[in-house]
Amino acid sequence: MQRTKKNFNTYFENVDLTKNEQYSLSVIKSIARSVLEPIAANHAKAIVFTRLKNIEGTDSLIKRLEYCNDVTLREFSDFEFSKFDVDEIGFIVLNSQRYNCAFLYREVEEDKYEIYLKLNSKLVGDVYKTLKSLFLINYDEEFHSYKPERRDNSLMNGVILNIIKSYQETIQENEYNTKIQENYKNINSTNTTLRNEIYENAKQIAHEIKNQLSIMDIYTRIFEKKTGDSETTEPIKKSIALIKAQIEQFKNIDVVNLQQKDIKTIIQDSIKTYTNILKEKNNKLVLIDEMAGFEASAFVDEQKFEIVVGNIIKNANDSTKNDEIIIKLTQQEEKIKILFINHGEMIAEQNRQKIFESGYTTKKDGWGIGLGVCKKFIGSQFGVFELIKSDSEETIFSITLPLA
Repeated sequence: MQRTKKNFNTYFENVDLTKNEQYSLSVIKSIARSVLEPIAANHAKAIVFTRLKNIEGTDSLIKRLEYCNDVTLREFSDFEFSKFDVDEIGFIVLNSQRYNCAFLYREVEEDKYEIYLKLNSKLVGDVYKTLKSLFLINYDEEFHSYKPERRDNSLMNGVILNIIKSYQETIQENEYNTKIQENYKNINSTNTTLRNEIYENAKQIAHEIKNQLSIMDIYTRIFEKKTGDSETTEPIKKSIALIKAQIEQFKNIDVVNLQQKDIKTIIQDSIKTYTNILKEKNNKLVLIDEMAGFEASAFVDEQKFEIVVGNIIKNANDSTKNDEIIIKLTQQEEKIKILFINHGEMIAEQNRQKIFESGYTTKKDGWGIGLGVCKKFIGSQFGVFELIKSDSEETIFSITLPLA
């Protein structure tokens, strides 16, 4: 069989196309599917020559092409090409009434491929001439019976190549991120024993805390029975109940028990709990209810919501003194908005995002857990917890919840 002077290697040496560019197998698969899919999907009349070397998962697509009555499909195996010294070359060459294509690829390193790609170009015919030198059957008449636009459309092919390059960059970035995740996974695996020990210790501590809370609860009730001072004991009993509830959720902190609740009632109860505590710094809580006469009902996990409100009030109290800490309840469209306003210490601008990060704190005795947990709890209740502003005049946190 007589070979033409031009061989497949010539196409990969074209500086304008793929010099020094290498692509992953994922890109090769995507190009192959993108080229063949329009023919199979539309049962378009076409002639297709394929050698999908190293490409798996295209069997169904090839079967669809085989069932298209107007498609002449010729597949080539490794065996057919071994005697022509082009073992490493894979290709798709097709011609149809709407478009033509020449796609060549070869592996240069593991998962690194060079490509040659032309769509709607007269150069497709050039590749066909090289390819047909390997055929035992002459397909010239059928191949040239289709007359799509064949001028060298370099602008369009430039756009296509840029899209492919962008896809390759995305794949490389994803591979890099995967490697980082694997590194973290290895680190976490190494620390599994330590984490288990910490978890077991935490469970034991939680158990002991529950025992001590039970004792506190008993003596609180004894104190109330002897003195009749329920105003003092109610906040203590409420705090004990909340701590117990949190310990019970220790094994599964992500469980959320959503129920329709009156937000005003929860906030009023929190104000009662913290009123006496705030007196130590001469602070007082003021509720401004702009929803008077309207139902402020939302689906919340009552215990988690109380923890959030209490945490915000406590933080406000820590940052100010001789102050009115305002809780404003208002409605915006179909949402309840709760503003927590204090006039104390400003949160520095560089810290306004960090305060929601686990482990970050500006307090000497702080753990850096509170606000991060608050954000998580409110998020799990379909709400938003955020810092609205913090300057020399005031600091405002807000909770936004959808109305029930």
